[in-house]
Amino acid sequence: MSKKLYISPLLLLVLDFSILNFSFFGMNYLKRGTFEPSLLYVKLLIALSIIWLAVSLFTNKFRFDFYRSYRSLLLLLSRSTIYITYCVALMVVLMGLRGFSRLHVFGTCGLFFVGEVLLFSFFYVVINKVKTDYAVTDSSKPKPKPKPKPKPKHLFVLSVSDFLLVTFIFFIVNYLKRGTFVLSPEYEKLLLLIYALWFVTAIITRKFYSGYRNYYYAMAQWTKAVVFMAATMAVLVFAFRLFYYSRLQIFGFFIVLILAESIRYYIYFVLSSNEKNGGDIESIEEVKSVFMQERLPLNIDIEELRSRLTRPVIDKLREVLFDSPQVFNLLAQMLDLHSILRIESVIIHKKKLYPQRSTNPTYIRLLINLERVNHIRWVNRFFLEAHRMILPGGYFVGRVNTISLYKKTFFKKFPRIFSYPFYSINFFIRRVIPKLSVTQKAYFAITKGENRAISRAETLGRLYFCGFKIIAEKTIKDDLYFIAQKVKTPSVDKSPSYGPMVKLNRVGQNGDYLTVYKFRTMHPYSEYLQEYIYEQNKLSPGGKFNDDFRVTTIGRFMRRTWIDELPMLFNWAKGELNIVGVRPLSYQYFDLYPDDLKKLRKQVVPGLIPPFYADLPETFDEICESERKYIESYLRNSIRTQIVYFCKSFYNIAFKGARSG
Repeated sequence: MSKKLYISPLLLLVLDFSILNFSFFGMNYLKRGTFEPSLLYVKLLIALSIIWLAVSLFTNKFRFDFYRSYRSLLLLLSRSTIYITYCVALMVVLMGLRGFSRLHVFGTCGLFFVGEVLLFSFFYVVINKVKTDYAVTDSSKPKPKPKPKPKPKHLFVLSVSDFLLVTFIFFIVNYLKRGTFVLSPEYEKLLLLIYALWFVTAIITRKFYSGYRNYYYAMAQWTKAVVFMAATMAVLVFAFRLFYYSRLQIFGFFIVLILAESIRYYIYFVLSSNEKNGGDIESIEEVKSVFMQERLPLNIDIEELRSRLTRPVIDKLREVLFDSPQVFNLLAQMLDLHSILRIESVIIHKKKLYPQRSTNPTYIRLLINLERVNHIRWVNRFFLEAHRMILPGGYFVGRVNTISLYKKTFFKKFPRIFSYPFYSINFFIRRVIPKLSVTQKAYFAITKGENRAISRAETLGRLYFCGFKIIAEKTIKDDLYFIAQKVKTPSVDKSPSYGPMVKLNRVGQNGDYLTVYKFRTMHPYSEYLQEYIYEQNKLSPGGKFNDDFRVTTIGRFMRRTWIDELPMLFNWAKGELNIVGVRPLSYQYFDLYPDDLKKLRKQVVPGLIPPFYADLPETFDEICESERKYIESYLRNSIRTQIVYFCKSFYNIAFKGARSG
C-alpha cells in the first residue's frame, strides 16, 4: 500500500514569506550595513510582499504536487521568480522610482530564488524518500504529444506583417510624442531593442503558431507576448538606468500594439477561416478529397433499427453515465426508465436550444442536459425551449454548480486567511455585477454568460417559473442535479423580481390583490418556490417555512432588524396597511388557512405589525387562533384593539427580544 505525505500550503506560505523577508533584510545589510531599512524601502517591501503573494497564488506554488518531477519544481520556482522580478521592475519604471538600488531589488529576487530552491528541494527529498520506500511506482509513462508545427505560409505572413506593424506603430507613437517621424539616435537604439525583444518573445510564446482553436486563444498568446515584451523592457530600463527614455512613448507603444494586433489578427483569422471552408463541394474530385467515395450497403435491417430505437432508455443511460454512477442511480431511483424509450429521450451537452418549429415540433419524454446551468447565457429561454420540447408529464434533468457548492470548492483552493477576501471579490464579480443594470450588459458581453454564480433557489425558482415541478434534487460531487417534471404552462409574470426592491402580490382586504414593497431578502425567483418549500419542509414554530434556503445571509439580518419591511411604509401611507394588523399573506400561504379564518381575514386591513408579536404563538394552529382572536376584537373595537396590540408587541420586541423567523 502506498503512503503519501501531505505538506500544508499554509506552512509553505509562512516559510516562503520568511525567506522573502530574510532575502530583503539580508540585501539591505549587505548594501547599507544595517538591517533597518529606510521608509522608502519599507514601502518597497510592502509592494514586494503583495506582488509575491499574487504571483504565488497565480502560479499555484503552495499546492505543488511534490510527487511530480524535480524538473517541474525548478521550472515552477524559476517562473515564479521571473514574474516577481518583472512585476517589481515594471512598478519601479512606471512610477518613475529611480532611487531604488538595482543591487537591492535584483539581489533580493536572486537570494529569494536560492532560498526557495533549498526549501522546496528539502520537502521534495523527504516526500520522495517516503514514495521510494512505500509506494509502488509505475515505470510506464505516457509519451508526450508532439507539438504541432506552424505552416510556413502562415508563419511568413504573420511574422512579416507583425514586424511591419511594430515598426509602423513605433513611428506613429514617436510622431504623436515629438511631432516628427525622424528618430533620434537614442530612439533608433530603442527601436532595435524592441525588434530584439519582439523576436525573442515571438519564439518563446509561439506567437505565430496558426493552430489555435479560436480567435480568443490566439489573442491570449499574442497579448502574453506583448506583456512579456513590456515587462522585459521595464527590467532593462531599471537594470541599465535607461530612465531618459519616455515612459509614455515606451508603454504607450505596447498598449497601441496590443490593440492593433487584435484588429489585424481578427482580419487574418476571418480570412483564413473562409479559406479553410473554400466554398461549397460540387465536383467529384472535391467529394473525393473529403470522403473516399465508395458504395454504401443498401441492405439495412430496418426492423433491427426500429427495435433498437424502441428499447428502454435505461441501457443507453448506463453507457452514457458510466463514469457518473451516482447520477445514473438518481435517475433510476426517481424515474421509471424501463417505460421511457430511447426514441423518446434526448441527451445533450449544450448551452443553447434552437427554437422548435411550430409545424413540426419535437416531442420527447426525457431531456437530459449535461451542461451546467452556470454556462447558459439565457437560462429562462433555455428552460422554456426545453418545456416546449417535452411532453406534459415528461422530465427535464440538469445540473448546476450552486453558490454554496462553489464556495466550498473555492475555500479548499486557498489558505483560509486569504479565502474570505478572494471569495468576496469573486462573488462581487460573478454575482453582484451581473445583477446591476449599469454593469449587466457589459458583463455578459465579455463573459457570454460563462461561469456565472447562481443559487440553488434561483435555479429551482426559474424552473417553476417556466412550468416545471421539482421531483428530485441531489448534490453529486461539485454539482446539484435536479429532475423537473413538466406539469403546467409557464408563468404569465413578464418581469419576475430580480433587483434589490421587490413587489409582492398579497391578499388584501376583501380578498383583493395587494402589492406590497420590500427589500429583497431572498434569492431571485424565490417567490415561485412557495409550494415546493412547503411540500419539502412544512412550517416551523412561528408559522414560517422550516429551513427556508431561499433567504440570503444578508436577508436574515434584514429580517431580524426589520430593514426589509421599511418600503412597506409606502403601503401604509397609501392606506393599504394599518400599523397593527394580520400579516399580508401570499396566495399560496393563504390557502393553508382554515376557511372560516379566510373569511375573517378578508374583512380587515392587513398591518405592518402582526398579532404574532403580541401573543407569541409557537405552532401554526396557535397562529391561526391568535389572528382569529385579534380580528374578532378588531371588528368590535378597532381603535382600542390596535392600541392594546401595539403596546403588547412593543413590550415583547423591546424587552423579550421577540423576533420573526
